[in-house]
Amino acid sequence: MVDSIVLDLRFRVVSPDQNVFMVFPGQNYALYPHFVTGSRIFPQLPGLDLIPKRHMAEQPDLDAKLLRSRAIGAWYAGGQKDDTRPSRQLSDYRDRRTPKWLPNTRGVLIGFFDRAKKGDLVLVPPSSVFSRVLIGELLDDPADFEEFMIPEIWGREKVPSRRVRWLATPLRGECSIELQKRFPSPNAVRILDREARGEVYSLAYGSYSIDDSFTCKFDVTSADFSTKDDYYIQQIFNSVAAICQRIETEQNPKLGFNPKDWDDIIALLTDAAYIPDLAVSINSPGSLTLSCRKLVPLIAAALFALATLGADATWQAINADELKITNSAAPAEDPCSAKVDEDVRKEIDLMGYERWVEMCKKLQALRESTGLKSKSTVQKKK
Repeated sequence: MVDSIVLDLRFRVVSPDQNVFMVFPGQNYALYPHFVTGSRIFPQLPGLDLIPKRHMAEQPDLDAKLLRSRAIGAWYAGGQKDDTRPSRQLSDYRDRRTPKWLPNTRGVLIGFFDRAKKGDLVLVPPSSVFSRVLIGELLDDPADFEEFMIPEIWGREKVPSRRVRWLATPLRGECSIELQKRFPSPNAVRILDREARGEVYSLAYGSYSIDDSFTCKFDVTSADFSTKDDYYIQQIFNSVAAICQRIETEQNPKLGFNPKDWDDIIALLTDAAYIPDLAVSINSPGSLTLSCRKLVPLIAAALFALATLGADATWQAINADELKITNSAAPAEDPCSAKVDEDVRKEIDLMGYERWVEMCKKLQALRESTGLKSKSTVQKKK
C-alpha cells in the first residue's frame, strides 16, 4: 500500500494593498523592550485617554489631549517632582498656543491608529547593528486599540497600543545596507517605500507572492558554501525554470522532450520571464532568496521539500494520487496555490523517474553539505 504524502507550501499571498510601516521605538529606543515583551506597538504618548472604537478624526479635544500627554511624559522623564506635576484637566490645555511639534505628533497618532491597517507589517529598528530588527503583523483594526500601563516608565498612566504578531527578528547586520539606510527617521511612524518592501516580505514570510511576482527564501545553516554547492544549486533552479517554461508554453510538453543531461534541459530556458533572480546572504547562517515573475521559486521550494522523503516515495504517491498539496498560509481557494500544485506534479512527471531520482540525490547532497531547506514542509501518512 502506498503511503500518502501531505506537502504544505506555506507561502503567503500578499495583497498589493498591504503596507509596511517603519515604527521607531521612542526616544533612546526606550520602548523597544516593551514592544518585544508585550507583542504590541504604541507611541510615546501616555495619558491620552482616547475613546475606544473611534478613529482619530472622531476623538474630541484631540489637540488638548496631545498637549497634556506631552506634559505628562516630560514630567515622568524629568524626575516626577510633585510641585511640577502637570494638570489632568483638558480645559487647562484647550486655549494654549499651538506648538510647532503638534501637527507632527498628531500625524504620529494618525499613523498608529488610522493609517496602519489590520494585516499590515511593522518594522522596528534596533539601536545597534548587533541588535535585532522586529518585523511583525498587526492583529487588530486601527480603532480597536487597547490601553495598558508600563509602570516603570509612566506609573499608572495608560497608553493606547496595537497588538502585533512578531514574525521575524533578524540582526540588524543581516539586513541589506539599502534597508538599513532607511532606518534613521525623524518620524515615529512612516510607510516604507515599495522598493524596500520585498526584503521585508522575504524576512517576514520566507515565501510569498504579490501580483505577478514570486519569491522564496531558502535557509542555509552551514558556514561553508563551496563552488560545487553553488553549481548544483544553480543547475537545479535553472532546470526547474526550464521545465516550468516548457509546461506553460508547449501544448504537448512531452513531445520532443528527450534531453541527454541537465545542461540540455537548461538550454531550453529561453524566456527571460522564467529565469529567476538569486540573492545570496553571506551571514552565518545565511540564505538564498529566489525571485521570479513566474512560479519557479515556489515550485522549487515544493520539490526541495518532497525530495526529503526520497524519489521512490514521492513518485509512488503521485502515481497513486496520494499526494496532497496544501498552503496553510493562504486562503483555502487560493488560485496561485492550486497552480503550484498542478505544476509540481507536471514537473516531476516531465522529468521522469530516473531524472527525479537524480535530482533527489543532488538535493540530499546539498542538504548534507549546506543545510539548505525551504519553508515548505512535508510529511508522510500511513
